[in-house]
Amino acid sequence: MTQALVECEGLVHIYKTADLEVVALQGLDLRVEAGEMVAIAGRSGSGKTTLMNLLAGVEPPSAGAAHVAGHDLARMDDRERDRYRREVVGYLLQHSLANLALDLTVIQNVQVPMIAGGPRRRGARARKLLEKLGLGAQARLRPAQLTGAEAQRLALAVALANEPRLLLADEPTAELDGANARELLVDLTSLLRDLGTAAIMVTHDQQLERHVDRVIQIRDGRTSTERRWLARPDGDREVADELVILDRAGRLQLPRAHVEKLGLHDRVRVHLEADSIRITPAEQGSDADS
Repeated sequence: MTQALVECEGLVHIYKTADLEVVALQGLDLRVEAGEMVAIAGRSGSGKTTLMNLLAGVEPPSAGAAHVAGHDLARMDDRERDRYRREVVGYLLQHSLANLALDLTVIQNVQVPMIAGGPRRRGARARKLLEKLGLGAQARLRPAQLTGAEAQRLALAVALANEPRLLLADEPTAELDGANARELLVDLTSLLRDLGTAAIMVTHDQQLERHVDRVIQIRDGRTSTERRWLARPDGDREVADELVILDRAGRLQLPRAHVEKLGLHDRVRVHLEADSIRITPAEQGSDADS
Protein backbone atom coordinates (compact mmCIF):
# COMPACT_ATOMS: atom_id res chain seq x y z
CA MET A 1 0.00 0.00 0.00
CA THR A 2 1.42 3.40 -0.97
CA GLN A 3 1.88 6.08 1.64
CA ALA A 4 -1.14 8.34 2.04
CA LEU A 5 -0.97 12.10 2.57
CA VAL A 6 -2.45 11.66 6.07
CA GLU A 7 -1.88 8.52 8.13
CA CYS A 8 -2.98 8.23 11.75
CA GLU A 9 -2.77 4.98 13.69
CA GLY A 10 -3.90 4.45 17.27
CA LEU A 11 -4.01 8.21 17.84
CA VAL A 12 -4.54 9.18 21.48
CA HIS A 13 -4.82 12.62 23.00
CA ILE A 14 -5.34 13.46 26.67
CA TYR A 15 -6.14 16.92 27.98
CA LYS A 16 -5.16 17.75 31.54
CA THR A 17 -7.12 20.41 33.41
CA ALA A 18 -6.25 20.88 37.08
CA ASP A 19 -6.59 17.36 38.54
CA LEU A 20 -8.77 16.07 35.71
CA GLU A 21 -7.65 14.11 32.65
CA VAL A 22 -9.91 14.04 29.58
CA VAL A 23 -9.24 11.41 26.91
CA ALA A 24 -10.36 13.18 23.73
CA LEU A 25 -9.04 10.59 21.25
CA GLN A 26 -8.90 6.90 22.10
CA GLY A 27 -6.93 5.06 19.41
CA LEU A 28 -8.23 6.80 16.29
CA ASP A 29 -7.18 5.53 12.84
CA LEU A 30 -7.41 7.72 9.73
CA ARG A 31 -6.04 7.59 6.19
CA VAL A 32 -6.54 10.35 3.60
CA GLU A 33 -5.07 10.26 0.11
CA ALA A 34 -3.54 13.23 -1.73
CA GLY A 35 -6.29 15.34 -3.32
CA GLU A 36 -9.07 13.56 -1.42
CA MET A 37 -11.90 15.45 0.29
CA VAL A 38 -13.13 13.99 3.57
CA ALA A 39 -15.79 15.18 6.01
CA ILE A 40 -15.53 14.35 9.71
CA ALA A 41 -18.87 14.11 11.53
CA GLY A 42 -19.81 13.28 15.10
CA ARG A 43 -21.54 14.58 18.19
CA SER A 44 -20.07 17.38 20.31
CA GLY A 45 -17.26 15.98 22.45
CA SER A 46 -16.49 13.11 20.08
CA GLY A 47 -12.96 14.37 19.36
CA LYS A 48 -13.41 16.18 16.02
CA THR A 49 -11.79 19.50 16.93
CA THR A 50 -9.02 17.74 18.86
CA LEU A 51 -8.18 15.78 15.71
CA MET A 52 -8.07 18.98 13.66
CA ASN A 53 -5.75 20.71 16.14
CA LEU A 54 -3.35 17.74 16.09
CA LEU A 55 -3.30 17.62 12.27
CA ALA A 56 -2.76 21.40 12.20
CA GLY A 57 0.35 21.02 14.34
CA VAL A 58 -1.10 23.11 17.16
CA GLU A 59 0.04 20.46 19.65
CA PRO A 60 1.51 16.93 19.48
CA PRO A 61 -0.55 13.78 20.16
CA SER A 62 -0.22 12.06 23.53
CA ALA A 63 0.35 8.65 21.93
CA GLY A 64 0.01 6.81 18.64
CA ALA A 65 1.32 7.74 15.21
CA ALA A 66 0.33 10.68 13.00
CA HIS A 67 2.06 11.56 9.71
CA VAL A 68 1.10 14.28 7.21
CA ALA A 69 3.07 14.66 3.97
CA GLY A 70 6.01 12.83 5.54
CA HIS A 71 6.03 14.90 8.74
CA ASP A 72 5.88 12.96 12.01
CA LEU A 73 3.53 15.10 14.10
CA ALA A 74 4.60 13.42 17.35
CA ARG A 75 8.30 14.17 16.87
CA MET A 76 8.51 17.64 15.31
CA ASP A 77 10.59 20.25 17.10
CA ASP A 78 9.43 23.88 17.28
CA ARG A 79 11.21 24.90 14.07
CA GLU A 80 9.78 22.01 12.06
CA ARG A 81 6.32 22.64 13.54
CA ASP A 82 6.41 26.28 12.41
CA ARG A 83 7.54 25.26 8.93
CA TYR A 84 4.85 22.59 8.76
CA ARG A 85 2.13 25.11 9.62
CA ARG A 86 3.43 27.59 7.03
CA GLU A 87 3.99 25.19 4.14
CA VAL A 88 1.94 22.01 4.52
CA VAL A 89 -1.44 22.83 6.05
CA GLY A 90 -4.00 25.60 5.83
CA TYR A 91 -6.33 25.83 8.84
CA LEU A 92 -9.75 27.46 8.64
CA LEU A 93 -11.07 28.13 12.14
CA GLN A 94 -14.81 27.89 12.79
CA HIS A 95 -15.41 31.64 13.18
CA SER A 96 -14.36 33.46 10.02
CA LEU A 97 -13.09 36.66 11.67
CA ALA A 98 -10.68 34.62 13.83
CA ASN A 99 -8.75 33.91 10.61
CA LEU A 100 -8.44 37.56 9.57
CA ALA A 101 -6.43 40.67 10.43
CA LEU A 102 -9.13 43.33 10.74
CA ASP A 103 -6.76 46.27 10.14
CA LEU A 104 -5.61 44.93 6.75
CA THR A 105 -7.43 44.99 3.43
CA VAL A 106 -8.86 41.87 1.83
CA ILE A 107 -5.91 41.43 -0.54
CA GLN A 108 -3.37 42.15 2.22
CA ASN A 109 -4.95 39.42 4.37
CA VAL A 110 -4.44 36.90 1.58
CA GLN A 111 -0.82 37.95 1.06
CA VAL A 112 0.19 37.59 4.72
CA PRO A 113 0.62 33.78 4.68
CA MET A 114 2.47 33.77 1.35
CA ILE A 115 6.17 33.00 1.79
CA ALA A 116 7.35 32.63 -1.82
CA GLY A 117 7.91 35.30 -4.45
CA GLY A 118 8.28 39.05 -4.38
CA PRO A 119 5.50 41.59 -3.74
CA ARG A 120 4.36 41.63 -7.40
CA ARG A 121 4.09 37.84 -7.61
CA ARG A 122 2.30 37.58 -4.26
CA GLY A 123 -0.13 40.29 -5.32
CA ALA A 124 -0.92 38.48 -8.58
CA ARG A 125 -1.47 35.18 -6.78
CA ALA A 126 -3.70 36.84 -4.19
CA ARG A 127 -5.84 38.53 -6.86
CA LYS A 128 -6.23 35.25 -8.76
CA LEU A 129 -7.37 33.42 -5.62
CA LEU A 130 -9.82 36.19 -4.73
CA GLU A 131 -11.29 36.07 -8.24
CA LYS A 132 -11.83 32.31 -7.96
CA LEU A 133 -13.68 32.83 -4.69
CA GLY A 134 -15.79 35.70 -6.04
CA LEU A 135 -14.03 38.46 -4.08
CA GLY A 136 -12.17 40.28 -6.85
CA ALA A 137 -14.25 43.44 -6.46
CA GLN A 138 -13.71 43.52 -2.67
CA ALA A 139 -9.89 43.41 -2.75
CA ARG A 140 -9.42 46.92 -1.28
CA LEU A 141 -12.09 46.64 1.41
CA ARG A 142 -11.44 45.71 5.03
CA PRO A 143 -13.01 42.62 6.66
CA ALA A 144 -15.52 44.70 8.65
CA GLN A 145 -16.98 45.97 5.35
CA LEU A 146 -17.75 42.45 4.08
CA THR A 147 -20.93 40.46 4.45
CA GLY A 148 -20.79 37.29 6.54
CA ALA A 149 -20.62 35.13 3.43
CA GLU A 150 -17.82 37.27 1.96
CA ALA A 151 -15.86 37.11 5.22
CA GLN A 152 -16.07 33.31 5.15
CA ARG A 153 -14.79 33.26 1.57
CA LEU A 154 -11.93 35.55 2.56
CA ALA A 155 -11.05 33.24 5.47
CA LEU A 156 -10.87 30.35 3.00
CA ALA A 157 -8.65 32.38 0.68
CA VAL A 158 -6.27 33.04 3.59
CA ALA A 159 -6.19 29.33 4.50
CA LEU A 160 -5.38 28.44 0.86
CA ALA A 161 -3.03 31.36 0.19
CA ASN A 162 0.16 29.34 0.46
CA GLU A 163 -1.17 26.44 -1.63
CA PRO A 164 -1.09 23.90 1.23
CA ARG A 165 -1.06 20.15 0.65
CA LEU A 166 -3.92 19.80 3.15
CA LEU A 167 -6.80 22.14 4.03
CA LEU A 168 -8.30 21.70 7.49
CA ALA A 169 -11.69 23.39 7.86
CA ASP A 170 -13.71 23.44 11.08
CA GLU A 171 -17.41 23.87 10.20
CA PRO A 172 -16.80 25.96 7.03
CA THR A 173 -20.53 26.57 6.44
CA ALA A 174 -21.66 27.05 10.07
CA GLU A 175 -22.10 30.82 9.75
CA LEU A 176 -23.90 30.72 6.38
CA ASP A 177 -27.51 30.31 5.31
CA GLY A 178 -28.48 27.47 2.97
CA ALA A 179 -28.04 29.36 -0.31
CA ASN A 180 -24.67 30.87 0.57
CA ALA A 181 -23.46 27.53 1.93
CA ARG A 182 -24.35 25.79 -1.36
CA GLU A 183 -22.57 28.42 -3.45
CA LEU A 184 -19.47 28.30 -1.26
CA LEU A 185 -19.27 24.50 -1.39
CA VAL A 186 -19.50 24.46 -5.19
CA ASP A 187 -16.71 27.05 -5.51
CA LEU A 188 -14.56 25.44 -2.81
CA THR A 189 -14.86 21.97 -4.34
CA SER A 190 -13.84 23.30 -7.76
CA LEU A 191 -10.91 25.25 -6.30
CA LEU A 192 -9.60 22.28 -4.30
CA ARG A 193 -9.74 20.09 -7.40
CA ASP A 194 -7.85 22.72 -9.42
CA LEU A 195 -5.16 23.06 -6.75
CA GLY A 196 -4.95 19.32 -6.08
CA THR A 197 -5.35 20.08 -2.38
CA ALA A 198 -6.72 17.47 0.00
CA ALA A 199 -9.26 18.58 2.60
CA ILE A 200 -10.50 17.36 5.95
CA MET A 201 -13.59 19.26 7.07
CA VAL A 202 -15.49 18.95 10.34
CA THR A 203 -19.19 19.40 9.76
CA HIS A 204 -22.76 19.04 10.96
CA ASP A 205 -23.97 20.21 7.54
CA GLN A 206 -25.40 17.45 5.35
CA GLN A 207 -24.93 19.71 2.30
CA LEU A 208 -21.17 19.56 2.79
CA GLU A 209 -21.29 15.77 3.07
CA ARG A 210 -22.56 15.59 -0.51
CA HIS A 211 -19.51 17.47 -1.85
CA VAL A 212 -16.81 15.20 -0.39
CA ASP A 213 -15.49 11.76 -1.30
CA ARG A 214 -16.10 10.20 2.10
CA VAL A 215 -17.84 11.00 5.39
CA ILE A 216 -16.14 9.53 8.46
CA GLN A 217 -18.08 9.37 11.71
CA ILE A 218 -16.17 9.74 14.98
CA ARG A 219 -17.65 8.35 18.18
CA ASP A 220 -16.00 8.27 21.61
CA GLY A 221 -12.65 9.34 20.20
CA ARG A 222 -12.47 6.68 17.47
CA THR A 223 -13.46 6.45 13.83
CA SER A 224 -16.59 4.30 13.73
CA THR A 225 -18.41 4.40 10.38
CA GLU A 226 -17.77 5.70 6.88
CA ARG A 227 -19.99 6.69 3.97
CA ARG A 228 -18.78 6.90 0.38
CA TRP A 229 -20.63 8.95 -2.23
CA LEU A 230 -21.29 8.06 -5.87
CA ALA A 231 -22.08 10.55 -8.65
CA ARG A 232 -25.39 9.92 -10.46
CA PRO A 233 -26.02 10.67 -14.16
CA ASP A 234 -28.23 13.64 -13.20
CA GLY A 235 -25.27 15.28 -11.44
CA ASP A 236 -26.53 14.60 -7.91
CA ARG A 237 -24.79 12.19 -5.55
CA GLU A 238 -25.98 9.25 -3.51
CA VAL A 239 -24.51 6.99 -0.85
CA ALA A 240 -22.70 4.13 -2.55
CA ASP A 241 -21.48 2.33 0.57
CA GLU A 242 -21.89 2.64 4.32
CA LEU A 243 -19.07 0.91 6.15
CA VAL A 244 -18.18 0.14 9.76
CA ILE A 245 -14.48 0.74 10.35
CA LEU A 246 -12.45 -2.20 11.67
CA ASP A 247 -9.31 -1.05 13.49
CA ARG A 248 -5.99 -2.87 13.61
CA ALA A 249 -6.94 -4.61 16.85
CA GLY A 250 -10.05 -6.09 15.22
CA ARG A 251 -12.44 -3.73 17.02
CA LEU A 252 -15.45 -2.07 15.41
CA GLN A 253 -18.13 0.33 16.57
CA LEU A 254 -21.63 -0.55 15.46
CA PRO A 255 -23.86 2.40 14.45
CA ARG A 256 -25.74 3.68 17.50
CA ALA A 257 -29.10 3.38 15.70
CA HIS A 258 -28.49 -0.34 15.05
CA VAL A 259 -27.44 -0.96 18.64
CA GLU A 260 -30.56 0.75 19.97
CA LYS A 261 -32.93 -0.94 17.51
CA LEU A 262 -31.68 -4.44 18.38
CA GLY A 263 -31.31 -3.69 22.09
CA LEU A 264 -27.65 -4.69 22.11
CA HIS A 265 -25.75 -4.25 25.38
CA ASP A 266 -22.80 -5.70 27.32
CA ARG A 267 -22.20 -8.71 25.04
CA VAL A 268 -23.35 -9.85 21.60
CA ARG A 269 -23.29 -13.23 19.91
CA VAL A 270 -21.12 -13.46 16.78
CA HIS A 271 -21.92 -16.13 14.18
CA LEU A 272 -19.27 -16.99 11.60
CA GLU A 273 -20.98 -18.03 8.39
CA ALA A 274 -19.58 -19.07 5.00
CA ASP A 275 -18.54 -15.60 3.84
CA SER A 276 -19.92 -13.25 6.50
CA ILE A 277 -20.34 -12.56 10.21
CA ARG A 278 -23.78 -12.22 11.80
CA ILE A 279 -24.21 -10.30 15.06
CA THR A 280 -27.24 -10.94 17.26
CA PRO A 281 -28.20 -10.08 20.84
CA ALA A 282 -26.63 -12.53 23.29
CA GLU A 283 -30.04 -13.44 24.69
CA GLN A 284 -31.43 -14.18 21.22
CA GLY A 285 -28.48 -16.43 20.44
CA SER A 286 -28.92 -18.30 23.71
CA ASP A 287 -32.62 -18.94 23.01
CA ALA A 288 -31.84 -20.16 19.52
CA ASP A 289 -29.22 -22.62 20.81
CA SER A 290 -31.39 -24.11 23.57
